[in-house]
Amino acid sequence: MKFILFVEGATEKKGAVRLIGKWLNSRLQSAGIGIKPIDLKGSGNFFKEIPRKARLHLEGPDQNKIVGAIGLLDLYGAGFFPKELSSAQEKYDWGKKKIEKDVNHDKFRMFFAVHEVEAWILSRRC
Repeated sequence: MKFILFVEGATEKKGAVRLIGKWLNSRLQSAGIGIKPIDLKGSGNFFKEIPRKARLHLEGPDQNKIVGAIGLLDLYGAGFFPKELSSAQEKYDWGKKKIEKDVNHDKFRMFFAVHEVEAWILSRRC
């Protein structure tokens, strides 16, 4: 059994897998659930490729071995939000809804990393 973790780059691939794996293993009764990271090579490519890549894994030959798929992207670096969205919360809500709708699979959830400093910068720039 495994989770598929879609990330925007190599740094997130290493860090997120370690962090999520540690958290997950501390809560499981039995071992055996792994995390398979998929690097989508940048936020623009992530936004473009996530619907196809997620379905490829969730509906592929190993679909019965997949517990779920998670998209993880930095909110601050993503440049695909509509211009009328100004707050970090508006961008988070829009991005989560849009990407989950585009993937359209009950085993997929989208998350954005929103750091305190990034949220402060966003509020000043928008």
